[in-house]
Amino acid sequence: MKTLTVNLKERSYRVIVGGGVLARAGKILSRHGFRTAPVIVANSTVLRLHGDGLLGALRGAFGPSPLIRIPDGERYKNHQTLLKIYDGLFRARADRRSWILAFGGGVTGDIAGFAAATFMRGIRFVMVPTTLLSQVDSSIGGKTGINVPQGKNLVGAFHQPSAVIADTGVLETLPGRQLQSGLFEVIKCGAIRSRPLLDYIDRRLPDILNRHPGALEHIVVAAARIKADVVALDETEGGLRMILNYGHTIGHAIEAAGCYRRFTHGEAVAWGMLAALGYGRELGVLGAKETGRLIRLIQKAGRLPAVDRLEPDEVWRSLLRDKKFGGGDIRMVFLRSLGEGAVFNGIEAPSLRRFLGRFLGGNGDLD
Repeated sequence: MKTLTVNLKERSYRVIVGGGVLARAGKILSRHGFRTAPVIVANSTVLRLHGDGLLGALRGAFGPSPLIRIPDGERYKNHQTLLKIYDGLFRARADRRSWILAFGGGVTGDIAGFAAATFMRGIRFVMVPTTLLSQVDSSIGGKTGINVPQGKNLVGAFHQPSAVIADTGVLETLPGRQLQSGLFEVIKCGAIRSRPLLDYIDRRLPDILNRHPGALEHIVVAAARIKADVVALDETEGGLRMILNYGHTIGHAIEAAGCYRRFTHGEAVAWGMLAALGYGRELGVLGAKETGRLIRLIQKAGRLPAVDRLEPDEVWRSLLRDKKFGGGDIRMVFLRSLGEGAVFNGIEAPSLRRFLGRFLGGNGDLD
């Protein structure tokens, strides 16, 4: 078990990572000052696979916990599900001293965190992420929110968790596609901040895909540490934290154009990274050798659903609705070198749109 700290002064919190920590969740949270049972927000799949272990651990420390079941899938991260959580909190007679435990992947964490940020003007919550993507990314940093028809995560709030408990053992039951989806996000972390992490993934990729416990714990700790360090330096995305959006400018647009069904979040980010590599190469930002190496690593990590059937105009409209497009100014993250990301402002819309049409039409072929 390893413990990281997200240093945010009075809002600092611990990220506990390791195999088997789910069974110790009650004791861990008791040591963090929790004295009453949480209201648990989770979906049926996660509860069926891992609910007994968590519920037993919490029951031993706090007694029975009220449970709110929500649907599983990005398309359900909406205001209808949010209202269901509010209703469940009222049924549980929750008040300002209550707290939420989000048990699941990124969708569960985002929407349960947003409910915590807004219920009674804000209550505490704890993240217990159960996917690789949520363990390395969405559970850390306090970004919460829901999707709306106009785009992804356009309604939300910054609301830091009180603790994150990431049991790498639960990744053994994660479907292969979801494991690869999270791995793309780990690759993103290495691309913007840690060349050694990229080297490790390249060297140990078979072990990672075969769920070797030590390999999984290594990449979760390394990527979570990158996220924690960046968030500590820039909590509300005023500057440096924007590098975490590498692959997300076009990735979010692809995800939305696919109606949050065709691509997982990690797959969309992978396509977004490939697009950023291609467009960055046209701008002369990153050399051909390093560009080629990252392209090959992304391609080795998992097979991606095709993008050539997406309508370029719809992807473009989705991009314009994204938070990273404001006042006519498109911001994108590019790599100055492997392990060093940087935010570029003032991307020319006509040039990017032309590239996007070529990129999608060629199914991401950058040759």
